[in-house]
Amino acid sequence: MWQVTVVCSACAEEIEIEVENLDDVDREVCECGYGFVVLAVAEFEPVHAEQGELIELPRRREIRRRAA
Repeated sequence: MWQVTVVCSACAEEIEIEVENLDDVDREVCECGYGFVVLAVAEFEPVHAEQGELIELPRRREIRRRAA
């Protein structure tokens, strides 16, 4: 699943959508009727838990930052 940040090509409304396939982004349209322009794409994995259930997420790998 993918989380895609898009902006409308006409009214400039910015939203995030979740799609199974990146080709599905082309089928999405803004409420004003115009298409979207993709700003960012991220892999998305939904996590479902019962109320009060603790979920342990995997640790992120260390990312070295360069001096500016």
